[in-house]
Amino acid sequence: LMVVLAYAFVYKLLVVHQNNSSENDHTNDGLKKVITKASMLSSISLSLSLLCFFMLVALTFITSVHFEFLAPLIVLVDVASNAVCIFLTYKHFAAYYESACTACDRRCLRCVMKL
Repeated sequence: LMVVLAYAFVYKLLVVHQNNSSENDHTNDGLKKVITKASMLSSISLSLSLLCFFMLVALTFITSVHFEFLAPLIVLVDVASNAVCIFLTYKHFAAYYESACTACDRRCLRCVMKL
């Protein structure tokens, strides 16, 4: 379900991009950067959430005292990573986004520019 929602989100962003493709290139480039940033951060958030989910499922089959320690820690990592991804979408945190995600952002932007 989460993968379908992420796909629908990115698909809608690309539809908006295609609808605005007749406008000037400067506005279009800004829109491509927003699409890239939103797509990348939502993909990271989704991937980490799925990883944490599968880790929790795997830990339920392991009978260990450490499970009581690891389960809340995994949930905490998931919540913290989602919060960081949300924070990085705001302009105020643009410097942090650029320092942490520049390489991935450039690669994703190249893919979006081809569209």
